Amino acid sequence: MLFPDSAYSFFKLTELLMNDFHHPEYNLKRWVQRCNTRDLTRFAPLHIGDTVIGWVPKDHLSRFREHHTVFGVMDAEVWVQGHLNTPAARTSAVGEVLVEWEKRGWVSGWRDELYRVSTRFDDEPLLLVERAAAQLLGICSYGVHLNGFVQKSEGLWMWIARRAKDRPHYPGYLDHLVAGGLTAGQSAWEVVIRECWEEAGIPESLAQRCRPNGFVTVFMDHYGLIKRDLLFTYDLELPEDFEPENMDGEVEDFELLPIKDVVHLVAETDEIKLNCNLVIIDFFVRYGILTPEHPHYSKIVLGLRAGGCA
Repeated sequence: MLFPDSAYSFFKLTELLMNDFHHPEYNLKRWVQRCNTRDLTRFAPLHIGDTVIGWVPKDHLSRFREHHTVFGVMDAEVWVQGHLNTPAARTSAVGEVLVEWEKRGWVSGWRDELYRVSTRFDDEPLLLVERAAAQLLGICSYGVHLNGFVQKSEGLWMWIARRAKDRPHYPGYLDHLVAGGLTAGQSAWEVVIRECWEEAGIPESLAQRCRPNGFVTVFMDHYGLIKRDLLFTYDLELPEDFEPENMDGEVEDFELLPIKDVVHLVAETDEIKLNCNLVIIDFFVRYGILTPEHPHYSKIVLGLRAGGCA
């Protein structure tokens, strides 16, 4: 927690940052704009029955037509064939197609990890798909992101990770202390506890102090595909003497930064992994660092959860 008698309380920190936030080059709004920009006329909806579960590029439709026993294609729409009428049947049939596409180089970074596909997070999945194909199909991917912070006498600091250079996505970019995709069959809490240990060496006894804070969403055109994310957000206050240690080889190093430096990274650079910026901005809002005095405050706050995933 933040203590009101700290040398730099919320209010003092806000006062220090206010001039910077009003500077025209200090652009936090760009991230909510970028993460909500798409032109769906370039994509075909992917259906199961009457339910749209994803969006696929129209120039990929020929791939789906090759598998007419699994997919139907007509008038720029794609659907999973009706005879595949159970989640298990859909998972098996679509999975076989994705295996073939991986062999043909159309699915990269295969993870052998299944993601759930559903209309809402609370609903039963309609099928499970290989994680690496989530963006190819334009489905909503669920994940967890954790803001690891330290309250020092001089103010608030945040742990930032640098992704390993061999990662298939965003190699070498800055990232959250802990983040991970929501594997089918596991709860968000189970994933965040697991990732705390694997990514930062946070023992379960400390990870249990994580505080859930809702979610942010992404719905954007991303390198010719539709990227849709719903990211559950968590905060964890860490002791000053805590030193993270990566256990799974996915992180190159860690750095503990004063919050003003984190604000600069988000507002002025592209060094942080795309969707992490939304989670960090949400942290700024909740901790009183970004306030209604910012000229784009309402647009930013509304844009954090404007992505259509539920």
